Amino acid sequence: MTEETYVNSQVTDAVAQTSMKVLGEAPAEAVGVLYQQMAHSIGLALQNVIAQQQHSYTIHNAITLAASRQLLTVDPIAAAKASQDLMEDSSITDNLIALQSIVSGMSE
Repeated sequence: MTEETYVNSQVTDAVAQTSMKVLGEAPAEAVGVLYQQMAHSIGLALQNVIAQQQHSYTIHNAITLAASRQLLTVDPIAAAKASQDLMEDSSITDNLIALQSIVSGMSE
C-alpha cells in the first residue's frame, strides 16, 4: 500500500534520518553546554578567591606598615612606662610566679 506523492522517497527518508540524528544528538549537546557552564562558573569562583586573597594581602601590608610606623615614632621611654604600668595592673606577673613555682616543684 504505497501512496503516490510528488516527493521522492529517498528525499523523505533523508529528511527523516536527519531529524532523527538531530533528536539523538540533542542530549549530548545539552550535557556539553552544561559542562561548559560549570567550568565557566568554577573559573569565576577561583578568580574571585584569588582577587580576595590579593586584596587581603594589600590590607595586611598596610596594617604592617602602620604598625611599623607607630613603633618607630613612639618615644621609647613612654613605651617602657606604659608597659610597666600594664604589668603592674595585671595579674600576669602573679600567674608567672605561680607557674615558676610549679615548674620548680616538679624538677625537685
